[in-house]
Amino acid sequence: MDIRFLESLVAVVDNGSISGAARAQGLTATAVSQRIRALEQEFGTKLLVRSGHSALPSKTCLNLLPQARGLIQQSAKLKRDFGSSVLSGPFRIGAIETALFQLIPAVVKNLSRDAPNCDLSVMPGTSIQLYQMLEKDQIDLAVIVTPPFVIPKIYHVEELASQPYVLIQGIQNGPVNQDDLMKQPIILYDRKSWGGLEAWKWLARHIDPKNILCELDAMGTIVAMVKSGLGISLLPNWSELMDDASTLSSIAPIPPIPKRQIILLCKNTEKNEPLFKMVRSAFLTL
Repeated sequence: MDIRFLESLVAVVDNGSISGAARAQGLTATAVSQRIRALEQEFGTKLLVRSGHSALPSKTCLNLLPQARGLIQQSAKLKRDFGSSVLSGPFRIGAIETALFQLIPAVVKNLSRDAPNCDLSVMPGTSIQLYQMLEKDQIDLAVIVTPPFVIPKIYHVEELASQPYVLIQGIQNGPVNQDDLMKQPIILYDRKSWGGLEAWKWLARHIDPKNILCELDAMGTIVAMVKSGLGISLLPNWSELMDDASTLSSIAPIPPIPKRQIILLCKNTEKNEPLFKMVRSAFLTL
């Protein structure tokens, strides 16, 4: 049995279609279909139920999935352990948008120098998406916003940054003051996101909801909209936010000031393996 074929099966189940799995794995849909057919022949049973463009797991497939995920995880672990002295093998990091700009470049640079045989993948996503990917063992480590619930004990957590929120507006709109919240259009950091939820807890007490212009979970885009004069926003103050003081200004909101905690999250079972320790160290020394 080829572990890569099991990876394709799990990818189809997680993405809901052959085409979705193909995009996720960087393969053609034909290649994924061939892998599934090979598994069905080997097991002597149907693994997927196809309907239109979707593909759903059969009952047999659902029973197989936990073992398949376990084999995939063990295979990745063996690859890492086999070359642990030279820190080799695959490693998948998931990171939110701001971490991609702020943390990932330095981490990749350190790993390319200290672990040149590491097969590193970096996957962008929202905190919710990345947490779910870590649950399914689709990534090895996540850099996300602290979730609004108690993190299960199976995970190892380390805080990377604590970012207070600031009220921002385009410099062309004049001085920022608290009254602007009631007078100017508001560009919301998506309330369904974990970071946006913290912003909304504060904004809900201070703004007129009629002034909400739009809502999105893309802080780079929000900053661009604010710089162009479309409105104001409440965002966590990450290092690159105020780089261009000629187009953006900010003030601290009325206390209590909300904060966004950025954490590193991985499975406890993996945290002491050489490659994990190397990656964690790279993050924690930034």
